[in-house]
Amino acid sequence: MSEKTFGATPMKAGASRTRASRLGRALPDGPLALLYGVTFAIVLYLVIVPIGALIYGSLRTSAPGMPGEWTIANWVNLATTGVVGSIFTTVYIALLTSVFSVAIGTAIAIVVHRTDFRYPNLVTALVGLAFYLPSFILAMAWIIIGSRGGVLNQLLQGVLGFENVEVDIYTVAGIVFVMVLHQVPFVYLTMRGPIIGMDPVYEEAARTSGATPVQVLVRVTLPLLGYPILSSFILTFIVSLEQFAIPALIGIPGHITVLATQLYLLCRFPPVDYGLAAAIGLALSALTGAAIWAQRRVARGARLVTVTGKAGRLAPIRLGRWRWPAYVLCFGFIALSLVLPAVILVYTSLLKWFTANPLEGMYTLRNYVFIWNSPATMRSIWNTLVVSGVGAAIGVVLALSCAYFTLRLTPPGHRALDLSATLPFGVPGIVVGLGLLWAYAYLPLPLYGTLAIIVLAFVTRFLPYATEAIGGQMIQIDRSLEEAAWTSGATRLQGAARIILPIAFPAVQSAYFLLFMAFFREISSAILLFTASTSVISIAIWTFFEQANWGQASALSVVTMGIIFVVIAVILKVRPRLRQA
Repeated sequence: MSEKTFGATPMKAGASRTRASRLGRALPDGPLALLYGVTFAIVLYLVIVPIGALIYGSLRTSAPGMPGEWTIANWVNLATTGVVGSIFTTVYIALLTSVFSVAIGTAIAIVVHRTDFRYPNLVTALVGLAFYLPSFILAMAWIIIGSRGGVLNQLLQGVLGFENVEVDIYTVAGIVFVMVLHQVPFVYLTMRGPIIGMDPVYEEAARTSGATPVQVLVRVTLPLLGYPILSSFILTFIVSLEQFAIPALIGIPGHITVLATQLYLLCRFPPVDYGLAAAIGLALSALTGAAIWAQRRVARGARLVTVTGKAGRLAPIRLGRWRWPAYVLCFGFIALSLVLPAVILVYTSLLKWFTANPLEGMYTLRNYVFIWNSPATMRSIWNTLVVSGVGAAIGVVLALSCAYFTLRLTPPGHRALDLSATLPFGVPGIVVGLGLLWAYAYLPLPLYGTLAIIVLAFVTRFLPYATEAIGGQMIQIDRSLEEAAWTSGATRLQGAARIILPIAFPAVQSAYFLLFMAFFREISSAILLFTASTSVISIAIWTFFEQANWGQASALSVVTMGIIFVVIAVILKVRPRLRQA
C-alpha cells in the first residue's frame, strides 16, 4: 500500500499510524529492536569467529591453543609446488565435474519435461532420492564396486576371464565419475523449474517455421536456457570445489590431493601443520567466494524473458526412435547413482567375508547385530538425531529472523545482516570446522568436545540455505497485509506473528526439513571437531571404512539410507496437510 493511498485516508489517526509504521520499518523499537540486535549479534558471531580464527591461525607457527610466534611463512608456502598442484587439481576436477553434470542433468530435465517421455514422475522421484544420498556413502559404494579388489574387477577377471582388464576407481577419472553422479540430481532440480516455466511461444514459432525438433532444441530451447545453464554450471562448480568426502575417500588412497583433502591431511597426519591448513582454508574460501560472485553477476545479468503470464502449453516433442536412448539416459543414471550403490551396500552388509560372487558368499546379519549392540554406534545415531533435530530448529529460527529483518522491516544495517548471513555459503564445511577448531582453542567457552560445537558448525555452514528458502516465500507476501494489521492496532511483533509467520509457515517447514537432511548427511564440517563421545553417523561410517571394515560400514550406511528415506516419506505425507491447514 503506497504513501499516496494512506495520505488520501480521511482518518488522521490512520495517517499518523501509517507514518509511524514507515518509521518503524526504518528503526524498530521495543521487542523487535531487541530481537534485531540479538539476531545481528548471533549472525556476526557465527561468521566472524571462524574466519577471524583462521586468519589468526594462518599467521601463527603453532597448533591451536599452543604457544607460538607470528609468521607469514604459511602464506608464502601457498606458492610451493604441492599446494599449487592441489589448486590446479581442485579446479580441474571441479571444471570436469561441472561440465558433465550440467550436460547430463540438463539433458535429463529436457527429456522428462519437454518430450513425451512416459515416466516423468518416476524419474523425478528417483532422482530426488539420489539427491539425498550422502556423498560419502555413494563414494564408499563405488569403491566397493570399482577398487582393484572390488566387485567389478573380480567379475571381469575371476568370472568372465578378462585377466588383463582392470578397473581402478582411485584416479582423477574415478573422482570425477562419482562426483558427477552426486551432482547431476542437483543440476536436474535447478534446471527443472526454468524448463517447465519457459514460454512455449518461442519453440512453437520455430516449429511453425519448419524447424525440426532437433533444430528447435539446438537453436531455440538451449539458447533460451543459457542463463539458467550458466548459473547452474557455476553453482555446481562451487559445490565441487568444496567437496570433501568423495575426493578424500577416493583421492587419498590414489595419492590425488585437492585443497579440501590437503587441509584434512595437514590436520590429521604428521607432519601436522595447522597454520598452513588455515592458509589453505582461506585460499579455498577465496576460490568459492569468487565463483559465488560470478554466479550472482550472471543471475543479475539474466534479462531475457522466458516465463510470461500468457497461457499456453507446448505440445511435447515426440521421441520416436530416440525413446530408447532417452530411457537409457534417465534410468541408466538412476541405476548408477542410486540403485546399484544401494544394492551393493545391502549385499556387502550381509556378507561375513567379501566376495564378488553372490553364489559363494556366506550371509549373516552379524553386521547389523553389531550396530545394535555397539554403544558407540548407537550413540552416533542418537547424536545425529539430536544435532539434526535441535540444530535445524535453531537454524530455522535464526534464518526466519534474518529474512524478516532483511526483506520486510529493513532497519538500519539490514544490508550488512544480509551479507553476513550469506557469507557462509562461500566457506566450505571443512574450513568452517577448522576455523571453529582454532577459535575454541582460545575462547573461554567450553564447547570443544561437545555436540554444541558441531551444531554451531552445521548452523553456520547451512544458514544461507534456510535464509534463502524462507526469504523466497516472505518476499512474495504483500506488505499491505502487515500495514492493515498495524492500522488495526496490532504491534509490529504481533503483525509478524499473526500475519507473516502463518503465511510463511510452509517455507519455514520446508527450510526445517532442508536443514535436517543437510545436517544428517554432513561430514566435512564435523570431521575435524568430533570426539569419541560426539561422533555422528557420517563419522562412524567414515571410521568403519577407514578401518577396511566394509561390512559394518555398509550396514550402517543401509541404516542411514533407511532413516533418510523414512524422513522423506514423512515430509511428503506432512506437506499436503500443512497446505490444507
